[in-house]
Amino acid sequence: MTHNPLDNRDSQPRPLRIIAALTSLVTIVVGGLPTLGVPLTPEATGWLVALVGALSAVAGAWFGERRVTPVSSPRTTDGTPLAPATPPHAGAAAAQ
Repeated sequence: MTHNPLDNRDSQPRPLRIIAALTSLVTIVVGGLPTLGVPLTPEATGWLVALVGALSAVAGAWFGERRVTPVSSPRTTDGTPLAPATPPHAGAAAAQ
């Protein structure tokens, strides 16, 4: 049986999971402020939870984009392609 490198997913960094967990934690804390004694009306609490949720989504996308490599166009931080522009078999076929 051959080893599939994708089977070892637990050892790979998961930046989007971390970002999602942190933004969820912040949303839970903001939603629970009234139970901690912070004097907020239900409307104010709802507005704050919505605001934190929206900002978390934008921040998560922004930070996440910088920590993952896009499959469609993998590049280094300076813009150098990580894969050849043409597949190796395409160049061999053109040479014949």
